[in-house]
This record gives sequence, C-alpha cells and structure tokens, in this order.
Amino acid sequence: MLWSRNLQLHYPFQNTALDYSGNARHGTVNGSGVYVTRPDGGRCLYFDGVGDYVATPSFGLPATHTVVVFAADVRCKLNPTINQEFIGENSNSATVGALYCYRRLNLATLRWFYADGSINAVASAFGYFAAPYEDVWLHLCVACDYQGKYVYFYQNGKPFGSPVAMSGTPVFPSTARVKYIGSHSTTSNLLTDGYLANVYLGTLPTMPPAAQMLANANRLMLGMNPIW
Repeated sequence: MLWSRNLQLHYPFQNTALDYSGNARHGTVNGSGVYVTRPDGGRCLYFDGVGDYVATPSFGLPATHTVVVFAADVRCKLNPTINQEFIGENSNSATVGALYCYRRLNLATLRWFYADGSINAVASAFGYFAAPYEDVWLHLCVACDYQGKYVYFYQNGKPFGSPVAMSGTPVFPSTARVKYIGSHSTTSNLLTDGYLANVYLGTLPTMPPAAQMLANANRLMLGMNPIW
C-alpha cells in the first residue's frame, strides 16, 4: 500500500475504487467498471473509451504546495478520435488551475495541461507511448513544478527526455473540484481507451532534488512508499 504525508489520492483498483491515501476520497465508477487481471497477477480497471470514468469527491490540493506528482500504471493504444485522459477535472480556463494529464489523440505524446494566467498551455513528452510501449503496460509518472516552471516526465522509473519549461505564471490547481480518473469533463472525446492501475496523486511543498525525485519515481513504479 502506498502512503506518504503528501499523498492526496491512491486508487490501486483491486476490484474497488477505494482510496488508500487515508483521505477517504473513494471513487464512484461510471460506465462498465470492468476489473480485469494483469499479466503480473495484479488487478486493474478497464476503460472502454465510451462513458467509463471514476469520479472522486470534490477536493482541492494544498495551496501551500507548489508541486504535483501524478503516477499510474497505464496500458493504452493509439486512438484517432479521443484524447485519452488519465486524470482530469470538469472544466479549465486560462486563469484557474486544473489537473489534466492525457495522451494526445492519434499520437504517442503524453501531455500535462496547465493554465499560465493568460492562456491554456501544454508540456509535451513526444513519443512517450511509441514502440515498444504502444498498447503495453508502462509506469507513467509526471512531476509538475509550478513554482520552478518545469514539468518532469518519467517512464518506468527513468527520466523521459529533458524537463519541459512552462510558460507565463503557471496556476497551481488548488480549486476544490471533482477529479476524474480516465476522463476530463466526462465528454465523449476526452476518455481513456485502455487500462489503469495504481493511480497516485501527491503534492509537495517544493521540487525535490533530481536524484530524490528519480528514486521516488522508481519506488512508485515498484508500488513502494515514496520517501519525500
């Protein structure tokens, strides 16, 4: 079981959408809600890209924190019609922070979406889901430093590409809202077509040193407690 003092949400998806963070933010499964067994024997939730998502209770992230860490075990395939949302909320604007991490439609690109005070912007990890990770299990991890203005992508516990600079003044997503796992806005073209397990959402007061963040990305991949 994952736990840390900075953990906001943790859904293992072992036949339920119970929150193991200690915050009791248990999810409500919408759609088919099919739990299946992974090759390693663990369980996961299958999203068919048509009305499937998990809704959390409404909550905000600590305004005193400046870093968001999102991680999950993911298996998804190229889809030409939908942005595959791993976590999202029900709205976004250029001036209000929102959680929004997705695979770009018809591409192997992973994106972190954010508001910078004047426009909606994205930080992109191009080729993130390219072969050999097309429709194959991988561990996804993103650390977004809203104060330092960089997004860090990790794949299977290793850095993926260089940190991506953020524009303007990034707005930390502290607004209390429902979070959606597998969707954004619950609309038909913003859903996930694939599998999710061990969904983790945490926040940190500041970005840890690179070596410490990398060590924690590895720990998250192994299902171990992150040490912040």
